[in-house]
Amino acid sequence: MISILQKAGEQLKKAGIETPKLDAEVLLAHALGCERYELYTKTVTQCQAPGDSFAKFRSYIERRIKREPVAYIRGFKEFWSLNIKVTPAVLIPRPETEALVEKALEKLVHSPLSIVPGPTILDLCTGSGCIAAALATELPEAQITVADISNEALDVARQNLEFAKDRVTFIQSDLFEKIEGRFDLIVSNPPYIPSSQMKQLSPEILRYEPCLALDGGPDGLDFIAKIKQTAPQFLNPKGWLVVEAGPEIFTWTNS
Repeated sequence: MISILQKAGEQLKKAGIETPKLDAEVLLAHALGCERYELYTKTVTQCQAPGDSFAKFRSYIERRIKREPVAYIRGFKEFWSLNIKVTPAVLIPRPETEALVEKALEKLVHSPLSIVPGPTILDLCTGSGCIAAALATELPEAQITVADISNEALDVARQNLEFAKDRVTFIQSDLFEKIEGRFDLIVSNPPYIPSSQMKQLSPEILRYEPCLALDGGPDGLDFIAKIKQTAPQFLNPKGWLVVEAGPEIFTWTNS
């Protein structure tokens, strides 16, 4: 077991993977259907999945050598303690996006909206639906609308929000184009990479993640500007807009 991991780690390192040991462990655990720590315990033999798990592992390593992201190989990414399904139709959820969820929850809790029994929420550019899924988990009475220009992305979001489907509406829309009504909270993680910087992204992002969800125009602010300009028409009084733009979270209120 250790020799298999070491060999795979060496292959990944040679291919330029930044975290070869970790990736090898995660992929072997996925192939065996066990937890990473079990790779170093005797219980691993009890976790092996049917079929040739090691052949599966080798195929995973070959895909990773080509710089396919681990999340796409596994088919999911953990976000807000949820296993979020991902495909190349959607961005892989990033840890920094959890800060957007935290900020959105803070705005609802520490505002007049906290007395609203079932806040209405709009998630623009939903992608995998990870933000909506996190908010649906924390706000079980919330009514959530998720929107994306990509029908393929919405298909993924539907799967990730299956647990809350009675509280979620899905709309194929270019930003606010087909949105109706007003909301207590609008959240969005729109494309924000400047077009000139797209080619500088890592191979994992540039080759595999959807350009549609990344390219934010010449200065990276095209979508953010449109959202900020139009959002007040769709916000209830005292409602909040919370938008992610790289390491920053922008908030505006409809006072």
